[in-house]
Amino acid sequence: MTDRTGGEHPREPEQPDPTSDAWSAWLPRLDRPESTLPQASGPAPAADATPPLPLPPPTPPVPTLPPGSWRRAGPPTPAPPLPPPLQAQPTYAVSPPSRLGLAILCTVLCFLPFGIVAIVRSVSVGPLWRRGRFGEAEAASRSVLAWCLGAALVWPVLPLLLVVAIFAL
Repeated sequence: MTDRTGGEHPREPEQPDPTSDAWSAWLPRLDRPESTLPQASGPAPAADATPPLPLPPPTPPVPTLPPGSWRRAGPPTPAPPLPPPLQAQPTYAVSPPSRLGLAILCTVLCFLPFGIVAIVRSVSVGPLWRRGRFGEAEAASRSVLAWCLGAALVWPVLPLLLVVAIFAL
C-alpha cells in the first residue's frame, strides 16, 4: 500500500486485504474495466446459454355481471315474516346471594369434596345473573346451600363409619 507521498508503508493488521477477499467473487463488477481498483474475477457467462422462454400471454379478464343481475327473473319474493315479539322476562332488582363464604367454611371445616362443589356453584351465580339466566342463578344459589348442608351432615357421620369399619375388621 502506498501513502500520499508515494512511499511504501506496512499494512495495518486490522485492515483486511481487498485482494484476498473470498466473498468479492460473488459480487458484480461495478467499476469500469480500465479501473485500477482490484476486481473479483467471477464466472464468465456461458456462450451457449439458451435465451429465456417467452412469457405466456395474459389471460383475459373474467366477465362480471352488473349488480343485481344475479337474481333470477320473475316476481320478487316476499320478505320472511317477522319473529314474534320477545316475551318479557321478569326483572329482578337484586341478584341471589352467592353464599361463597358459607361454601368456603364448609370446605375447610366439613367434608372437602362437597365443599369444593359448593364453591364452584357459588362462583357461577354471578356470571349466570349477568347473562340474564336468572332462574339458573337462583338454582345455583340454592344448590350451594344444599351442598353445604350435605357437607355438614356427612362430616360427623364419616368418622363414625371409619371407627366402625376399623373395629369390624
